[in-house]
Amino acid sequence: MLFSPIPREAGRVRRHLRSCVAALSGADRLPLEDAELVVTEIFSNAVTHAAHAGAPLMVVVQERRLALRLEVHDPDPFMGAQSCPTELAQSGRGLLLVASLSRSWGVLPSACGKLVFSELPSRTT
Repeated sequence: MLFSPIPREAGRVRRHLRSCVAALSGADRLPLEDAELVVTEIFSNAVTHAAHAGAPLMVVVQERRLALRLEVHDPDPFMGAQSCPTELAQSGRGLLLVASLSRSWGVLPSACGKLVFSELPSRTT
């Protein structure tokens, strides 16, 4: 689904995530609260840091290999770099949160820029 690259769209992104997860067969095993944090962080990073020139951002939600895969696609081909915030920094820890909640995550080039993905493991019982 496409979203405008503006901060207030994060709420719509979370609603889209909840709707997608509810439609999946294994919804009760999927980590919805963690997924909301992760997709918000990835979307917010694209809004803030990607050179999107107002072009929409695409958010994809899929169940794959006993995991919930989240993707945010943006038109900026620059892959970026993870920062190492100082102890007193007020920002820069979001991708650390993504990494701690994800089974895997990363940035991949795409035909129209790049995508940032996270795979969150499903609960086993």
